[in-house]
Amino acid sequence: MADFDIFNLSVNDVETHNQAASSTTEVVYKPSADDGKDGTYKALIRFVPNPENPRKSLVRKYVHWLTDPSGSGRLVDSPTSVGEKCPIQDTFFRLRKSDSAVDRKMSERLKRREQYYALIKVIKDPQNPALEGQYMVFKFGYKIKEKIDEELSPAFGEPTQVFDLFEGKNFELIITRQGEYNNYDKSKFSASTSAIMVGDKPAERNQESMQAIKTELDAAPSLSVYEYKPWDDQTRDFVNQVLGQYISNPGRAMGAVSAAPAKSAPKAAEMASESFDLDNVDATASGSTSNVSDDDDLDSFLNGLDI
Repeated sequence: MADFDIFNLSVNDVETHNQAASSTTEVVYKPSADDGKDGTYKALIRFVPNPENPRKSLVRKYVHWLTDPSGSGRLVDSPTSVGEKCPIQDTFFRLRKSDSAVDRKMSERLKRREQYYALIKVIKDPQNPALEGQYMVFKFGYKIKEKIDEELSPAFGEPTQVFDLFEGKNFELIITRQGEYNNYDKSKFSASTSAIMVGDKPAERNQESMQAIKTELDAAPSLSVYEYKPWDDQTRDFVNQVLGQYISNPGRAMGAVSAAPAKSAPKAAEMASESFDLDNVDATASGSTSNVSDDDDLDSFLNGLDI
C-alpha cells in the first residue's frame, strides 16, 4: 500500500492524462449490450483509487491491433504512450499521406487507439449478480473518459473527484447496441455524491470503515499489469513481420524497428503535430465519423479476446 492518502482526494490528485491476479481475463470487467436484457446492459459501478499509487488511478496507453501475414492478430502497446517514437505510427502516417487511395485505406489497419483502465467496485449488476461487491479492472475508451473529465472539470457547478471514496459518485453504466458495436452514450455519473459501500452500508470517515476499505483494496487486482510495456525481442519481431506488408523499403524500416527505442522524448513541436494529425485524420477514408467512436469500436472488438 502506498503512502498516499486514498481517503482525501482532490480533483487534481488523479493523473488523467490530458496532455497481480490469477489471470487478466478473470479480473477485467467486460460487460456487453449483447448480455443485457433486450439488448441493454445496466450496472452500477464505482471508480476507486489505485492503492499502489492513487495518482495513477487511471491508466492510459495507446495500442495497435496488428495482424501478421499468417493472419495471427495481437495487441501491441504504442511507444507514443510514453512519448517515444513508434515505427507503427510512422508507417501509419506515411500511408495516410500517400497519394494512393489503396495506401490510405491500408493505413486503417495500423491506426492506434486510446485505451484506459481503472479499478472499480461493482455495486449492482443484475446480469451478473456474482460480481456484485467485487473489485475489478474496467477497460474503456475515450467516451467514458470524457464523462470522467466532465465531473472533474464541469462547465457549470462544483467539480467532483469521482475516485473519492466518501464524496465521489457512482457510475450508471448503460450499454446499448449501435450497429455492430457497444454504445455508452446513455451512461452517466449519479447526480449526487455518496460514500462507497462497505458491506451493506455506506462507509464512514472512521477507523473501522477505513481499515475495511484498505483490506478490500489490498486484495484488489493490480493496475500495473495494464500499464505500457516496452517492446521485447518477440514483439519487435512481430512488428517487423507486420510492417513488412506495408512498406516499400523493408530493410531500412526493419532496422528501425529492431533497434531499441530512443530514450529521449520527441520535440514538443513534433508531438503537437502528431496529436493534431491523429485527431483530424480524414474521416471519409476511415469510414467513421470520429476517433472517439473508433475507440469504442475497439473496446467491443477487444472484449471478445482473452487479453
